[in-house]
Order: sequence, then structure tokens, then C-alpha cells
Amino acid sequence: MNKYQKISVGIMIGFPIFFLAVSLFTGKWGFFLWSLAPSFISGMAGFFASKNANRTSTINNDKQ
Repeated sequence: MNKYQKISVGIMIGFPIFFLAVSLFTGKWGFFLWSLAPSFISGMAGFFASKNANRTSTINNDKQ
């Protein structure tokens, strides 16, 4: 796992944990529930983008 994939996983896990804390503090669970889908989408997009970029650079280096 490269640096950018670790950041993506951190986003997928970190943002919901932050909003879970906000929801526990305020008692309004909408903060947590509405944070799940965007954090998952952005995390997966970043994870696969960095994975494909890593694969492309490896293939290009092998051709040279």
C-alpha cells in the first residue's frame, strides 16, 4: 500500500469517526449518517486512482 492509498483509507475511517464523536456530543445522528456515503465515495475514489496510477507507472517503467 503506497502513501496515497493509506491517506484514502484514513479518510474512509477518520471522517466517520470524527462525525461519530460530533453525533455523540450533540445527540443528532444525522451528522454521522450523512458522513458515511461521502467519506466512503471519496476514500474509494482516491484509493483506486492511486492504485491505477501506481500500476500505470510500473507498466511504463517495465517497457523502458
